[in-house]
Amino acid sequence: MIDNKLISFVKLRKVNPLTEWDDIKEGEIYHLPPLIYNKRMDFIVKEKKLNSMKIVRLGHEYQQTMFRTDITSRFIIKKRELHGMQT
Repeated sequence: MIDNKLISFVKLRKVNPLTEWDDIKEGEIYHLPPLIYNKRMDFIVKEKKLNSMKIVRLGHEYQQTMFRTDITSRFIIKKRELHGMQT
């Protein structure tokens, strides 16, 4: 099981980012799909720096830090509104 996760991490490192880091903006809402160790989540970017950003998961109050080098940062997509609903 551990070997499979390690192989998956290596493969995920090779994926090109869905949203370029420089295109991510403070105050906007983004989505992360479920990955190996994360559940699906929507979050708002509170503060963004060159190599990290402070995010708050929607429905939560505490801030988390996401780094540009995190595997999960490769899978960020901007939430869009479709027929008056966030998608």
